[in-house]
Amino acid sequence: MASRRDELNAYTFAKRRTLASFLQPSPTGSEEGAPKPLGALVPGVVVGVVILAVFGGIGMFKPTAPAGWSDVESHVIVASESTTRYVVLKTGKEAQLHPVLNMASAKLLLDPDKDSVITVDEDVLDGGKLPHGATIGIPYAPDRLPSSDEAEAAKRWAVCESPSAGGRSIQKAAFVLAEKDWAKTEGRDKLSGGDLMYVVGPDGKKQYVVDAQGTAYPLADPSDTELLKALDTQGRDPQRVSQEWLDTLHKGDPIAIPKITDGTPGAKANALTDPSLRDFDKVGEVIKANDGQSLKYYVVLPGKVARVSEFVATLLLNSGDLVPVGQTGEAQPVSPGAVADSTTFEADKNWPTYMPKTVNDGTSATSGRNTVCNVLRSVGSGNRTTLSTWAGTDFPATLPTGSSSAYVTAGSGQLYRQVMGTEADAGPVFLVTDTGLRYALQSNSDSATGDSGIGTTAKQRKEELSEAKIAQTRLGYEKVSPAPVPAEWSTFLPTGPRLSEAAARQPQGS
Repeated sequence: MASRRDELNAYTFAKRRTLASFLQPSPTGSEEGAPKPLGALVPGVVVGVVILAVFGGIGMFKPTAPAGWSDVESHVIVASESTTRYVVLKTGKEAQLHPVLNMASAKLLLDPDKDSVITVDEDVLDGGKLPHGATIGIPYAPDRLPSSDEAEAAKRWAVCESPSAGGRSIQKAAFVLAEKDWAKTEGRDKLSGGDLMYVVGPDGKKQYVVDAQGTAYPLADPSDTELLKALDTQGRDPQRVSQEWLDTLHKGDPIAIPKITDGTPGAKANALTDPSLRDFDKVGEVIKANDGQSLKYYVVLPGKVARVSEFVATLLLNSGDLVPVGQTGEAQPVSPGAVADSTTFEADKNWPTYMPKTVNDGTSATSGRNTVCNVLRSVGSGNRTTLSTWAGTDFPATLPTGSSSAYVTAGSGQLYRQVMGTEADAGPVFLVTDTGLRYALQSNSDSATGDSGIGTTAKQRKEELSEAKIAQTRLGYEKVSPAPVPAEWSTFLPTGPRLSEAAARQPQGS
């Protein structure tokens, strides 16, 4: 019977034979010399990783495209290398890949619910899945469109004029400012209180002063030196402006030195009963009283004292007819209790309120505050405009290179309706973008002449022309309510091409 040692030796021998058959040990035949299992596994793993990397690299560099990229009227396709824009349209039964001139044209041709922008590899576009069609689009249409929120956000418009370097012509510019740019028409150059701008119309004869609220007042007699002195314009030249600029302003009454026809200037008025005011009780005397809240002005008339504005008081103090009163250009102070005004004087005139202070001078074309601006702050009920005015040494914002007449805040724009009179819901709709141009949108009654028919059928064209706001919807502004902008302001902006679906389908370069 085999001993325990014999059994152990037999087991050890059998184990070595088994290992040798699988692992090919070194000639020593020892178990310790056999290669480790992990040593055989590592090379296999490395080879596997290399194989995966090769196939992964092939997949990585293989031309790809998002799923559904070739769907008709669904995407603005941007080529990966050239960045050329394409749209897929169907003419008849054939879908074609059309290069398109700009983003506005592309959006006008797509389903408004499927106008995503995708990037597709150049090789896929040239791979033949879709035949290439003609280049289409609207030349000079905008390539960058404001978002719907930005197009609906409030804007501040400004129309400005400045003398050219030689002073013989006028440089005009329009500004459409987003909220971040509103400060450009504020600050020390914004007119306030009694500030006035002194201007003359294109005929060189009719002169005006314009107040801080954007109201233009004609001078009844521009040769009246008393009036010019009262308005702080004596010794200044009026600045020449265009009729278009004047048309954006509110209209005030012609200004003239008021006449006192009731009584004789300087004669006793019997209007001030206080004995201490006997020296002021004269017809035509201008007095002032501080009631603790404001300084109020009055003129003494026969048997009464009439309330006047500070502006009218200034005119009266410069009146040659009132020299006999002997006021030397100053309103005389009295106590509030001494005045019991029961009437007003010249209150029916639409004139400025405060003492005049003219801020500009047309004498020099190269110095001073000779850039005059009217600022549209808002449009209210009945298209009534709220205005302010601004006068500086240069335009409130630097005009873009290549543009001499318009500035729109970068990345901004506005969808607006050009209105006339008091009707706010009638008038053409425009889109202004940061190109500085205004683009008319196709309305429900618009149609383009010579429609090429690319990407649509006759039935589709008939149906689409029956819908309102086609272009507005396709550009992504379906829910935007166009802001009313008076035509006098709108026409200051240069005009770009009309934006319509039919125009966007027109082939180019043929």
